[in-house]
Amino acid sequence: MADIHLTPVFYTQVGVTAPKTMKILPLAKKGTQKVAIGDNNGTLMCFGAKKGDVNILFKTLPGQKINRLELGGPPGVIKEKIFVASGSEVKGYSKKGKQFLAFETNSTEAVQSMYVDGSDLFTCGDYTYNHYRDCKDMNYYLSSDKINDVISLPSKSSPSSVTSVIACQDCTLRLLKDSDLVYEVEVAGPPLCLALHNGDGGLDHDEVLYGTQNGKMGLIKLGSDEPTYRWDLINDKKLGGITCISTFDMTGDGNQDILVGRDDGTAEVYSLDDSGEPRLKASHSFGETITSISGGYVSSADHEELVLATYNGRVMGLTTQTSARHTTPAASQESQSKIAALKEEIASLTAQVQVANQKYQELSQGHPKIANVLSALPEFPINDKFVLNQDEAWYTLLIETHIPIDTVLLQSNAPIDIQDVEKSTAIVSYSPPDPDHGCFLLATYRCQDTTRLELKVRSIEGQHGTLLAYVTPHMEPKTCRLRQYKIKPLSLHQRVHSFNEDRPCSILKITGSFSLGEAHSWIVFCLPDIPDRPPIGSEESVTMYFKSTFVSTQLECAYKKGEVIFRSDNVSTISVLKDVLSKEATQKKIAVQMSHELDNRAIPHMLELIFPKLEDQVMLAKNVQLIDALQELKVHEQDTTFLSPHCQFILENAELMKEDFKQQPCMVDRLYAIITDLYMDWANFKGVSMKHKVPELLEILDTCNLNNLLEFFKS
Repeated sequence: MADIHLTPVFYTQVGVTAPKTMKILPLAKKGTQKVAIGDNNGTLMCFGAKKGDVNILFKTLPGQKINRLELGGPPGVIKEKIFVASGSEVKGYSKKGKQFLAFETNSTEAVQSMYVDGSDLFTCGDYTYNHYRDCKDMNYYLSSDKINDVISLPSKSSPSSVTSVIACQDCTLRLLKDSDLVYEVEVAGPPLCLALHNGDGGLDHDEVLYGTQNGKMGLIKLGSDEPTYRWDLINDKKLGGITCISTFDMTGDGNQDILVGRDDGTAEVYSLDDSGEPRLKASHSFGETITSISGGYVSSADHEELVLATYNGRVMGLTTQTSARHTTPAASQESQSKIAALKEEIASLTAQVQVANQKYQELSQGHPKIANVLSALPEFPINDKFVLNQDEAWYTLLIETHIPIDTVLLQSNAPIDIQDVEKSTAIVSYSPPDPDHGCFLLATYRCQDTTRLELKVRSIEGQHGTLLAYVTPHMEPKTCRLRQYKIKPLSLHQRVHSFNEDRPCSILKITGSFSLGEAHSWIVFCLPDIPDRPPIGSEESVTMYFKSTFVSTQLECAYKKGEVIFRSDNVSTISVLKDVLSKEATQKKIAVQMSHELDNRAIPHMLELIFPKLEDQVMLAKNVQLIDALQELKVHEQDTTFLSPHCQFILENAELMKEDFKQQPCMVDRLYAIITDLYMDWANFKGVSMKHKVPELLEILDTCNLNNLLEFFKS
């Protein structure tokens, strides 16, 4: 299958948009299709395109923020009714803009995700799932973790029973039959969006596409008894998280293609090959978070098109129709007239803004002729995320506004490393840190004509605190918003759903007069991505599993009223928990007793896990040091066959090695620190001080010999 060429098209600008708030209305007869979109201003707009002009069919008055937009209609009829969710209310509109439904769900949580199938309405808040039929409450489910999306599988037999799927933040898809949980399915990351395969769930109507927060995508068959994984697409290009998925035949071969939108602004089209595996057919970057994506015939009835909406409210298209095909002298003259009219409109608006700014300055700063002085700070929304990249063991910090960013000031009271992404154009300047006063980082990013800033943040486990971001947009009057991001003591751990009992584990046991809720609050304080309240149905006890994304060790947390037990194959993890929780219990004046049990096999096991990483990084650092000398030798010597195979390998892969080394700065030092901490923590548990042996340990690490290292720990 050949790749397809797509031409970008701009349609219109609306307010800031939430995820999945744009849809293309189905085609009732021959012609072009219409687009419905809702924004954070509460405005619902439906428009079409004809000969390059955008025609607005209807536009509602502003109101409460629109969180979700879905299409629906009676069973067996095309879905041309528009449903929007605002707060706890769901409204329905016809394709001509007439409101026919205003349904108040009376939910304590705002509707964050929604799905419509015939007379069935599915709504989800952060933790609650509700199913309504003809606006009557039918089913309810309370999730143990945050719900990101919901979808319903087409009914196979009994229309009275429904099967739905909810995507939860704890890396699971939960299959529900009416109000009952059938089973949970673990996926490759926190799933953010769901879509039916081929638009109808495939042959058996039970195949679901999902996209994750770490940029992975998969297809899974959710059978009545057990799931079957069809395929998983890894994020080898390290692109952004997948925010929306849709299906449409973009290639015109009669098969539905997969349309993907990401939070780094990348839109992709995938086709399935003969073996059923996805293959990338087209890709385009818009530089803004894509919140919605859909396919249809919008600007031309003869050419397939992908339409998307960005966080900043831009509605764009990627059409298979090339611009040269419909460019004529008359069209060119018409375009010039439009450009001239737009320039005049921009000049007029600029003059109005200048007058308004001058008037505001007079009102806010005082004027001899004005008695009452007033001032108001403008508010602006921020789309941000601070999520752990499980493959690279660093956090992605994304800050995005609908106004160009002027500066972002970062301050942290915990030691962290910050690294720019490749596409960043911001200029950074660092101020000297002041650890004695709790300031380990003070950096200013000056942005240049951009509405987003993306950074990589790597924390050190055992060191916890808060990362503060002061965001100042390029606007008058000057204003700033503060965002806070918690850095947990075990920040590089991620939630998993299995535990390897064959590994040697050390144990930390905490007992005392504390409740289940207090024990859960300690877990929330120490580990990321844990809901604020204990899981549903956990009145007696709770067990959670975690995995270190950096060194691949595991952790089990089992807690109940009056008792918490931690098991891990990493002694340093046990040490961190012991130190942090003893301080927390002391601050809250809770009397606790702590006991530990060490497994002597844990040290060799841990060193065998870390050493391959250390060996690779030491070798990479040595190779990078040789690159400049070898490249200079290559310039002066035409024939380099006399070089050893290893040196020739370095020359052939020089750029790749430099890139890998740039992506992982100070990695050797971090691995040295982990092994040193492991040695010190083991000695502390034994009640022995071994600080004087650290220089000898570092000398052994420089030799990069595992046997010598094991002998040193045994001694």
